[in-house]
Amino acid sequence: MTDSLKRRRTKESQRKSSPPHTQERAIQTRQDLLNAARFIFARDGFAVAKLEEIAQAAGKTRGALYANFEDKEDLFFALIAEDLSQDYETYKLKLSPSSSLEERAQVLTDRLVDLVHDRQRMLLHIEFKLFTLRHPHRQERLAELHTAMCYQGSSSTRDLIPELHIEDTLERRRAIASFGAILDGTAINLFFDPIGSSESEIRRKIEREVREHLGDKLHAMSAPPLL
Repeated sequence: MTDSLKRRRTKESQRKSSPPHTQERAIQTRQDLLNAARFIFARDGFAVAKLEEIAQAAGKTRGALYANFEDKEDLFFALIAEDLSQDYETYKLKLSPSSSLEERAQVLTDRLVDLVHDRQRMLLHIEFKLFTLRHPHRQERLAELHTAMCYQGSSSTRDLIPELHIEDTLERRRAIASFGAILDGTAINLFFDPIGSSESEIRRKIEREVREHLGDKLHAMSAPPLL
């Protein structure tokens, strides 16, 4: 676990140990800041967004923001954690440990298709990657932290989609990067030229990627060709 993840866990533990009324207020403050950050990051871009403006948009002080987050990067990864938690809740509603491989493939495909159309969430991830590319001295650390966060999210779904849990570190990183590339590229093209890709084409691309990662059993099933 990275130092950043450890510090985040420590802050979460401190909030949970507070008195109930204080805890509720702290949770609401944190959520208000996350909501404001999500909006401003997607609107202005990660690099341009200012923490002071995020605090102001949330109706909070700068001190309240720093009590919850170390910096913009920490705030971004908290948003990733929130997104992954929402993904898990979606899978939990539609899958069980006894679900078939085909059912898991369909639910995962449906979820990823929905994500591609989530403009705010996709812009948030794309903007952060662009920021990282413009700051190469931080690229390795941020890429590793991003992978760790994504893996932490996929681990939570291990009982529902066990095929996504990859023990080998390098293979795991490549799988996460492959999914990210498909989603980022598809979303950019969709937002840039909405009529340039049909819904059926978008679904075929994502479904093919899902089937590639869910194992050899799915390879034998009929999947539309990638155009």
